[in-house]
Amino acid sequence: MHVTVELSEAHILIVDDQPANNRLMRMILERAGFKNITTTFDSRESVRLYLEGEFDLVLLDYNMPNMNGIEVMEAIRSAKGEVHYLPVLMITAVTDREVRHAALNAGALDFLNKPLDHMEVIPRVCNLLTVHLLKKGFEDQVRVRTRQLQEANEKLEQANTKLQRAKMEVIHRLGLAAEFRDNETGNHVLRMSRYAGLLCQVLGGDALMCECVESAAAMHDVGKIGIPDAILLKPGRLTEQEFDQIRKHPGIGAEILGGVQEEPLITARTIALTHHERWDGKGYPRGLKGHDIPLVGRICAVVDVFDALVSTRPYKKSWTVDEAVALLVRDRGSHFDPQVVDAFVSHLDEILKIRNELKD
Repeated sequence: MHVTVELSEAHILIVDDQPANNRLMRMILERAGFKNITTTFDSRESVRLYLEGEFDLVLLDYNMPNMNGIEVMEAIRSAKGEVHYLPVLMITAVTDREVRHAALNAGALDFLNKPLDHMEVIPRVCNLLTVHLLKKGFEDQVRVRTRQLQEANEKLEQANTKLQRAKMEVIHRLGLAAEFRDNETGNHVLRMSRYAGLLCQVLGGDALMCECVESAAAMHDVGKIGIPDAILLKPGRLTEQEFDQIRKHPGIGAEILGGVQEEPLITARTIALTHHERWDGKGYPRGLKGHDIPLVGRICAVVDVFDALVSTRPYKKSWTVDEAVALLVRDRGSHFDPQVVDAFVSHLDEILKIRNELKD
């Protein structure tokens, strides 16, 4: 029997402590067309050879000094890992069933009996090599497919990152559009967002929530887009009717941001709708009270008022930081959530650092 070209290239290791047996097995294999054959008489050496090489089949004698065939397989498996596949054809003169069972449990795939039957050797070797090479080819395909999937996932992650950045930029720009209509600066949006993210962290929010709050806070006043310029840009005091119109901007913002079940727009809608509610229930648009107001709304109520007070506007002079903080403390428990005010005051140094980084 002559082997196929593919099988002839297989790497085979022969391990037998009898030189005559090694020579005989090599001769049988070479006559059949096998080209890559390694032999050793030392079972201990066989472990090193197998670990260093990439053999497609090991013809392993059972009864050898130093280490028998089962001990060789156990040593290889210990070094390679318990689940490692061992392409082993055990050669033995032992017919004891317990020995064969032990060999199978150790990883042997088939047996050749001594004395060798020349007509039996090549078919058994070819059968095991065919299975092994099919398995190896399948594993190669799996590795290639896995690598392709990993590359596709990496590209998808990159695309998602770009999309997320683009979405964040749109959110920021929409927040800026609302602020510019109100004669406020874009840095007010940036400062308020940073303040909100900081307080969220101080109050126990996880990293994902704080990032979401920081992004969403930029859109707190997006509803001002729906307020007439004559009211929004009026330099003097508003009438009660005009203030009623102003009070509609949280609801308008919530409507603009509604219908999208994705963060940070879900949080942005909550902030837009609730950042003018008051702790004592006297805010607008729904008159929510205490913990009925979502935390993100309570946070943004504090940071929005603070930044507005310490900023110069065409219709007012800026307050000092001390004056603004004094108002927050005074209205702690009435306008503002006491816990949020306390967190703000206790981290005022960090708030002011952000303010200095993002000056108008």
